[in-house]
Amino acid sequence: MFQLFYLSRLKTFSQITLNRLNEYINYVLAFFIAATVIYNEWLVYSLYAGNWPSLYCGNEDYCTRVLLVADPQILGEEHENLLTRWDSDRYLFNTYGRAFQHVRPDNVVFMGDLMDEGSLADQQCFERYLYRFCKIFFLKNSPPIASQNVIFIPGDNDIGGEEEIVIREKVDRFNAHFGSPEIIEKQNIQFIMVNKLIESMPNNTDTSNSTKTIKIMFSHVPLTTKWSQYTDKVLHEFNNEFIISAHDHNSYNFVSNAKTKERIFVQRLGFNNLSSMSGAQWRFGQQSPHVVTEIIVPTCSYRMGSENVGYGVLTIDTFRHSVTYTILWSPSRFYSLNIYLYVWVLCFFLYLLHLFTRNSNSITYRVI
Repeated sequence: MFQLFYLSRLKTFSQITLNRLNEYINYVLAFFIAATVIYNEWLVYSLYAGNWPSLYCGNEDYCTRVLLVADPQILGEEHENLLTRWDSDRYLFNTYGRAFQHVRPDNVVFMGDLMDEGSLADQQCFERYLYRFCKIFFLKNSPPIASQNVIFIPGDNDIGGEEEIVIREKVDRFNAHFGSPEIIEKQNIQFIMVNKLIESMPNNTDTSNSTKTIKIMFSHVPLTTKWSQYTDKVLHEFNNEFIISAHDHNSYNFVSNAKTKERIFVQRLGFNNLSSMSGAQWRFGQQSPHVVTEIIVPTCSYRMGSENVGYGVLTIDTFRHSVTYTILWSPSRFYSLNIYLYVWVLCFFLYLLHLFTRNSNSITYRVI
């Protein structure tokens, strides 16, 4: 008796729900679609940005913040369609804007591979890529784009060097638009830009090797992961403590002895989730003699085959002679695209259910 009672009530409730769904089907579908778009295109970025680690440096008079943008590789026209290029550009625009606002950097360093097909593009195509690049990263679209505060390093996708031969025309074109000073000095900090692709480096004008100056070398291709004569040459010339590189699309910390070429320590930062945001930081004091630390910055583009993407941040404290490296992880775009797929499938089945049941008989209410 009780089973029949509950089955009857359940059937009545199902019929009421189905009728309500048929009556308000357009509103239900619109709600699901609107909620998904709002979450994927705005809320998820703000949610991640709200959980990024705070950047603390002590006395602001001795603090320099550097935002590191590695391997953005805006998609090219030869291998990607208009929709994928648009989606990738919007993702970079949304994540970079929030990262810049969070850091408020004194310097921004683009770590190379600015364009995925930059080294393959003719001049007209290069100009179109340049326009998109400047629009994404809030830069002026007229050379010279680089300055004392915005620094560019060429990557293999910009001038060749990995699968294509580096030729002078590609290097000259990059320098004409993105050419940056090879050495920048400010407040006991020295930024040194080197290029392993063509094995070039600036002349060292400061041979005093003062321990008060924090020397940071920037290279697109890592220098200490595979030791070479070029690595020996640049480390001997500048005797720097820190190397910041990119190219590998993941974030690592390599600590090596420059004299013996011995690997002392390796660590990876690869946990891109909200619960581990605060742990995405490394802090370095003054290094021991001959010890060099190389930090590899992850890619900021979700199209580079890495699950963990984001922006690196250097917080340099010249008063305490310390460097803090932080990663601002970005949300997974593929996860958001999967949400779109699941919601569209759900909406499709709800609409089919509506089509099959919209002419069903009305419910007869009974008092039991």
